[in-house]
Amino acid sequence: MALRPTTPPLNALRAFEAAARLGSFARAADELAVTPGAISQQVANLEASLGMVLFDRNGPKLSLREAGRAYLPSLRRALDEIEAATLDLVTHGVGERRLVIGALHTLASSWLIPRLKRFQNEYSDIRPVIETLALNFATPERSPDLATRQMDVGLYFGDGSWPGVRADKLFDEIQVVVAKPGTVTVDQRTDLNALIASQTRLIHTTRPKAWHDWGQVNGVPISGAPGPGFEHFFMLIEAAKAGMGIALLPRVLIEGPLAEGSLEVACDATLQNPGAYYLITPQNRIDAPEVTAFRDWLLREVTDNHPA
Repeated sequence: MALRPTTPPLNALRAFEAAARLGSFARAADELAVTPGAISQQVANLEASLGMVLFDRNGPKLSLREAGRAYLPSLRRALDEIEAATLDLVTHGVGERRLVIGALHTLASSWLIPRLKRFQNEYSDIRPVIETLALNFATPERSPDLATRQMDVGLYFGDGSWPGVRADKLFDEIQVVVAKPGTVTVDQRTDLNALIASQTRLIHTTRPKAWHDWGQVNGVPISGAPGPGFEHFFMLIEAAKAGMGIALLPRVLIEGPLAEGSLEVACDATLQNPGAYYLITPQNRIDAPEVTAFRDWLLREVTDNHPA
């Protein structure tokens, strides 16, 4: 009995992906070094096994139907994973201990990567691979998806309650008001109302209420039009460094710019977010030796070098 009876043959999946990407059976055939008839037959067999039509066929031109559009992204990721795993095996052999770490983009670049050399020094036999782990806004709890890209661990933000994973708290998120040095006057540093009235407020578009939450905590009415909006913290950081306005940013993400002097804290008023940053691990990877090593190292790193 087949271990995966619902999984179509790999050749059929490759034929469909190539035809969908290139828009024709002929071009797919050239890429895969087979005949157009072979590609057409593989796709027809795939459609028969799925019980649904994936393409509209208008002469030589193909267009994806709704089923094909839904199927293609996950299939493409799976084929990319197969290619990456094969290349990794051929390049590095079987003796390597590989650790795939998913992390929020700015947390990876601003906090994890500057510390990762210490992990490598301690565990030279483990090769870390860093990938982006995005917030999943499609679910109410913004659940992390480690399985799709076969991540071993993740660095994630939220309340720590996500199904199917172990969550170890790393640190709280304290947000501070920052600006390019010289942007904020001495008087504005102590008069929060003057600060808000005179400066452009840069907005994190996935946290549009953050300034109002900060104002409520610190007794400052927030009024007037908001400034430019940015989807990711790394964009917001660059906008503040460029002098576009004041930004409300997690202090843990701006240690580098503060130390090098490209940003400065504009006032003492802060905002503690109810969420926190966590190390998350799928249940089936909790006891893997490389995962255990990374978890132990990271929790020590946080204890010894707390970001707050």
